[in-house]
Amino acid sequence: MKLRRTAEDCLKTIYLLSQKAEVHGTYIAEALGVSKPTVSISLKALEQEGYLMRDENRAFCLTEAGLKIAKATYERHQTFQTLL
Repeated sequence: MKLRRTAEDCLKTIYLLSQKAEVHGTYIAEALGVSKPTVSISLKALEQEGYLMRDENRAFCLTEAGLKIAKATYERHQTFQTLL
């Protein structure tokens, strides 16, 4: 399934944030520079589509499918930055 760029960016952000700490909606909103209600809508859709889940602390975690997209998006962005 082809995701919108905003969804890919959201998954990439969760991937990067999760390397340092638990990921909550507020942190994602801050990192993306959007409001919490805006990010909540995206997170709910991504969770329903099977790209995210929540752990026992209600933190967001990537599923295997979400991790695959997040890593691919991250690597694509890194490649573009290298070329610039």
